[in-house]
Amino acid sequence: MRKFLLGVGIAFIVLWGATWHPLTGQLVYQGTQRIEAALYGFAKGEVALGDITFSVYRRSAQRENAPTLLLLHGYTASKELWLRFANRIDERYNIIIPDLAGHGETGFDPQWSYSPSAQATRLERLLDAFEINSATVIGNSMGGLIAANFALQYPERTDGIVVIDPAGVTAPVPSRAEKLFQQGQSPFEIDDWEDFQEFYAMTMAEPPYIPEFVLRSMAKRYQEHKAEYIQIAEDFRNLDQLDGRLNEITVPSLIIWGSADQLLDVSSAAVWYKGIPNAELEIFEGVGHMPMVERPAQTAERVVTFVNKHIE
Repeated sequence: MRKFLLGVGIAFIVLWGATWHPLTGQLVYQGTQRIEAALYGFAKGEVALGDITFSVYRRSAQRENAPTLLLLHGYTASKELWLRFANRIDERYNIIIPDLAGHGETGFDPQWSYSPSAQATRLERLLDAFEINSATVIGNSMGGLIAANFALQYPERTDGIVVIDPAGVTAPVPSRAEKLFQQGQSPFEIDDWEDFQEFYAMTMAEPPYIPEFVLRSMAKRYQEHKAEYIQIAEDFRNLDQLDGRLNEITVPSLIIWGSADQLLDVSSAAVWYKGIPNAELEIFEGVGHMPMVERPAQTAERVVTFVNKHIE
């Protein structure tokens, strides 16, 4: 009996200890996301375009000629962040969710450009690969900046854009993150668990529950990819910005912003709204930088209303 209890105790300690290993957190997160994607009807695949192979989640509509929604994540994020939002979009729409170049399972290449215009060009090629003529491009943060550049470069292929707490303009009021950038510091450059905790607290005001051992695995990933993220930031933060160009966007546009965003201050929402002709604006009170993660149902409802009004 003592040997049995000792064995159980040792097994418990080993299993408990394993949860604190970064690899365990990564495996749990990846496995959970795969299950969630499958439950929501999303197929995971790869699209080879020669110099780049996109990792993509895709769900096809149950009718011909259905509108397509192309969902673009932000800087240092990945396609998985869109799953719960996308699950609340009904099956009248085709949905494509790629890992952008330099991110997730699409991977990083130091020879690639990570400028918003280069990312937009890759996305046009992705639509070509799927034989899709046009899409509503929906982007968060860096993804919003890319969506706007896509609309500027390919208006004939853009049914509309939805930009959610987008990067790309000079904020009237600097955010907490922008103040750090002005001091030569980046909250995205993670050296240890403490750095990650401070950064993660800035990303959302209403984050979903994630076990600490999974968050620790995320912190480890940020540390491992720090040099890559620095190169990506050099391109997307300094090239193809939108000050003075918003009025050139001619497609239907919806701007969504969280009032409690600490990465990109909500004061920028007025710049986008005044800049884009006939744009629509929605502010979510008490929400941070990622409304599609913090309030997926509310965000999806607003997006569907916009698409139904302008695209269908």
